[in-house]
Parts: sequence; structure tokens; C-alpha cells
Amino acid sequence: MLILTAFFILIEVAFFILCNDSYLYTFVYVSDKIHLPFAIVPGIAFFVFAQLLVHFCYCLLAAVFAAWMIDAFRIKPENYLLFAIAVWLAGIVTIMLANSYYYPNSRFAQLCTVFLSYRAIGYVLEMLLIAWTVTTAVCVARVRSLHPGNVASFELRSPDAKSASGLLLAFVLILCALFYFKKPPIYTSAATPTKPNIILIGVDSLRPDVLDFFSGEAHTPFMSQFLSQATVFGEAITPLARTYPSWVGILTGQYPTQTGVRTNLSGHSKINLSQTLPAILQQHGYETYYATDETRFSNIDNSFGFDASITPPVGLNDFLLGTFGDFPLSNLLVNTFAGKWLFPYSYGNRSANVTYNPNSFLKMLHSALLRDHNKPLFMAIHFCLPHHPYLYDRMVGDPLIGQERYLQSVQRADQQVRDFLALLQQAQLLDHAVVVLLSDHGEALEFPGDRLTEREAYVPHHQIAPAYYPPSEHNIAMDQSVGHGTDVLGLPQYHSLLAFRLYGLGEQRVAVIPGVVTLLDIKPTVLETVTPQHNSLSSPRMRGPISLLPLITGNTNHLPTRMLFLESDYSPDAVRSIYPETRKLLLEGADLFQISPGTTRLMVKNDTLAMIIKSKQHAVIYGNWMLALYPQENGSKILVLINLRSGTWTTDLTTAFAKDSPARAMQTALQHFYGREVG
Repeated sequence: MLILTAFFILIEVAFFILCNDSYLYTFVYVSDKIHLPFAIVPGIAFFVFAQLLVHFCYCLLAAVFAAWMIDAFRIKPENYLLFAIAVWLAGIVTIMLANSYYYPNSRFAQLCTVFLSYRAIGYVLEMLLIAWTVTTAVCVARVRSLHPGNVASFELRSPDAKSASGLLLAFVLILCALFYFKKPPIYTSAATPTKPNIILIGVDSLRPDVLDFFSGEAHTPFMSQFLSQATVFGEAITPLARTYPSWVGILTGQYPTQTGVRTNLSGHSKINLSQTLPAILQQHGYETYYATDETRFSNIDNSFGFDASITPPVGLNDFLLGTFGDFPLSNLLVNTFAGKWLFPYSYGNRSANVTYNPNSFLKMLHSALLRDHNKPLFMAIHFCLPHHPYLYDRMVGDPLIGQERYLQSVQRADQQVRDFLALLQQAQLLDHAVVVLLSDHGEALEFPGDRLTEREAYVPHHQIAPAYYPPSEHNIAMDQSVGHGTDVLGLPQYHSLLAFRLYGLGEQRVAVIPGVVTLLDIKPTVLETVTPQHNSLSSPRMRGPISLLPLITGNTNHLPTRMLFLESDYSPDAVRSIYPETRKLLLEGADLFQISPGTTRLMVKNDTLAMIIKSKQHAVIYGNWMLALYPQENGSKILVLINLRSGTWTTDLTTAFAKDSPARAMQTALQHFYGREVG
């Protein structure tokens, strides 16, 4: 059986290489570009050890079960070997079918779906498990009858043993009854109306218009119910539609130009970490937590003012082991208690999308939430399920239809948010609380209208609208856009969900508030609930973040019109697709990153930041108007002016349409804000 198991491991490795040969080549290429530190070796060694251990445990279990069956059915000695091989093979078939059923996106699931449909796999697996259960029961019964002198049968015949067995059975039944009927523990929270718990719930890549609350196609009953009882800002935007810059903006209340975080995985040396939202709340006696199920492209950690972070392991091994941990035996264990310790780079890690179970990540939060709290709590949590590739463990669908997968991911994220709020409720953390439901950015999915510029709405009408935007491999239309952070006029990329709900803090306005706000407004809004002297709504000429609390509580109906700024991120060709390939992304981005030797984190090189900034698009929104600046390959730049209400747009600021707009003031503001970047 050991030989068979070793042979099975070789087959797994061979199939893995066959399925991932191009990616393995790419990683070899990347390793030549990026120096790999020795610090990643222990993690890789433990991963190999864990894989060998689970295979050995299967071999041992199969041997014990085969021995039981040989004894129970009195198999002849000359047939021992063939019978043991049959048991081992039957176990492997069951494991392969179980892997295909529970993880239909596994590479190894393809081996089973060649012969059986997904539904048929479920039926066959169910029959096999029933057969294994019946066989086990028969084996135990026959072994007991064939060996009357064993301990089990002696206990049934001995009067003293009968009494002891009865007492033991009664004790077990009492324990089960106590466990079943016991009252759930009652936890305490230190939050008060003046110092409420602050909970920021982020959902990655969630564009608001897909929610059924906004008449979208995704069935999201919980989020829709939450929004129906909250103050919703229907036109919220993020200054940079990428996770790390967006969250840094939320926590600091500052634009990327101020924090220096102009792209994912950039450093945060320019940030005043003592003035972040969690750091300030720490100074006011708060306990602060950060939690996320995806850390690959974000360098947020405890240095931002968090007492603790609840995340999968951070570093290069997350890229290596999180993605390439797809093996049948480990897949079936990864979401169990044992899997949490044996496969830490896969447990609760959205990056390991083949085996990612949304409930596993929630279990990681139990120790932080389900306990008594002697300080009010600030928690920023980020769910990454709707991020590309829009996959999780039980998703079944056409891998070529990205829009459908996206909607399914949003619907599953709705359940995840519901279960998280249930945890907060169980821990009594919603008695006095401010809950902010947000998305760090939206997502463009090549829907018509995902870019704001329709060809027919161009001014002057007698001219052909210029193709000002960067090309993509799919030749998308002028009114289509894709991804996030790739296109400032692809406003669904920047359009973010933002809603505030107050628990136990008095009355609030329940409505959808019109007018453009920014995610940077979250920090001053939260601080005003804790420190009322903090800045509130200010003058219309103000460009910085403002507190939205007066709008939430109904103390004002006026939202000042501000200049709000947007910028794109570095967007190579591989990103500008609804089906981006990891291999192409690695090849195009290999020269941009370096690895921190101590933390093994990927970070953008300082000397490549200038190239990234040079490639950026910039934009400003002022009321119903938007002015965007697109760099061209020849070094020139095109200004695009659009009316957000009518959809009319132009690239010619000498037209009557442009002269009747605040275009000149917006252009001046754009140049003043970004300086030499925009020329």
C-alpha cells in the first residue's frame, strides 16, 4: 500500500505539472527577475511534509480497514494482496469523486467530469459513502462475533461490565443533552452611545447596481434589507479603484497623492500612521482589529493602528502555496480543523479559490468576536469573494462566462455578510454600533455603459468620436470597460457601495442620498460619532473629506458640491480583459516588484513608481460634470469632458457645450491637484 500511495503521489504531481506547465515556466521566469529569499523555504518544506503526511495517513487507514475486512470476511491468504489493493483503489475512487463534488473547480475534478456529470458524481458518491458505512458496520459486527473473547464482547457478557457500560452510556447521553439544551453564552460589550462599536464591512469589487436593492440582477436579500434600513449614499466613489490604495484612503482620509500609495503593494513610508482611523480610535480607548481573506495585493497590517490582524499568512508563499495546493486528499481536509494547521495558506484564503469556503474565514473571527469585550471595538473587515476570478469551492458554472460567475459570487458574499452580522449580534456587539457597509471599488464587466462615452452622444455630432482610451485584446466598444482601476471614465469601476446604519444610537435618516461623495469621507464621519468636535460638513469649495454624519442623522439636507479626484492604476494589456490570465500578469509585472527579505512580501520597486505614475489617467468630478485626462502613446494627452446626467461628451473644449460647463475651472483644479503629473 505504501508503494501504491507513492505511485499515486507521482501521478498527482505529473498531472499537476501537466495542468500548470505554463505557470511553472512563468514562475521560473519570475524567480530569475525577483530574488527569492531563503525565508520562504520553511513554509514550502512544511507544505511538502503536510502533503506526505495526509497521504501516509490515508495509506494507514486503508491498511487497517483492509485488515478488518480480511478478518471479517475470512479472505484466504493467497488473496490478501489483491483484496488490499481493491480496498485502496476503492478509497482513491471515493476521494476523487468527493473532491470533484465538493470542489468542482479543482484541476483533478476534470478527471471525473470526463465520465460523469456533476449531478451524477453526487449520486455515485452518496452510494459509495453508504456502501462504506454499511461495510464498516458489517466488519465490526462480524469481528465481534468471530472473536467473542475480545473486550467489546466481554463487556456485554460481564454483569459488572454491563453496569459500567450502562453508566457510561447514561453519562454520554446526559452530556449530549446538556450540550444540546444549554443556553448560549452571554457576552458583554463595553460600547456605549457615546463610544459605540465601529464596524467597517468591505466587499471587494462590488458594483452597487448589481444589487437587487438598486434593481440589479444579483439576488442579495440580506444586503438589500440592510440598505433598506440605512442611510445610503448612492453616488459614492473611490479615488483609486484598487483594493490597497482604496483601503488606505478609507483609513487615512487622504488621497493617494497624499499617502504615496499610488498602486497595489506600494510602500507606506509617507503615511502618518499615528493619524489613521484605527490609531486615533486606539487613543480613544478602542480595541482595533483588521480582517481579510485576501492579502496578496494589500500591505495593510498592524502598523496602521490595529491591535491584531486576522488574515491568511502574508508573503510570497501565499502566491506559491495558496494557488498550487490543489490536490484531492488535502482538498478534502483543508476546511477542517486539521486543515487549518496543516494547510494555513489555503484555509480561509480567497486566493485559493478552488477550495475557498466562505464559512472557514468566518470561523477565523470567532476567537476575536465571541468573547467579553472590556473596550469598545473597531473592526475593519474585507470580504474578497466577488474579486476576479469570481470563484469559490462549490461554485458550478461555465468558466467562460465571467459575468455569471461575478453575480454568483456577489450572491454568496451576501450570505457571508449576513453570517458576519449574526456573529456580531451573538457577541452583543450591535447593541450600540455604527456599521458601515462599503465596497472598496466597483467592477466593469464589458456591459454597455460601463464606459460613460457613447459614440452617438459625442459633440460635435457631425464628427467621428476619437478612440481616446487604451486598446484591449478584445476590442471592446467605446461604451464598454473592464476590470477596476483601468479606466477613469469606466465609472462603474469607481462607483462604490456606501451605507451607514446606526444601532442603538437614536434616529437616523433612512434614504438614498443623492450627490457624489467619496470613501475618504468615512474617516471624519466615524470620528464625529466618537469625538463630536471633529470636522463636519464644510464650505462648498472644500476639496478634502467631510463628515457625513449630519446627513445621516437628518440634521441637514445639504451636501456641498466639491471637486473630487480620480486616478487609474498601472494597467498592462493583461489586466484590460474580463478574463485576465495570471501568467500574463506575472510576465508583464515581473520587473515591477521586489521581495522584502524579512517579511517575504511583494512590494513595488521605487524606480518603477515613476513609470506607473506616468501611465496614469486622471479625472475630476464636480457636480454633474466629469473631466478626464488620458495619456496617449505619442506622449500627448486628451481631455474628455462629459455631463454625467445627459451623457453628452466631447474632447473639444472650444465647443459651445464645453464653454457652458465648468471645464476650465475643473482643468485648473486638475492641474493644481496633480501638478506636474498632468503637464
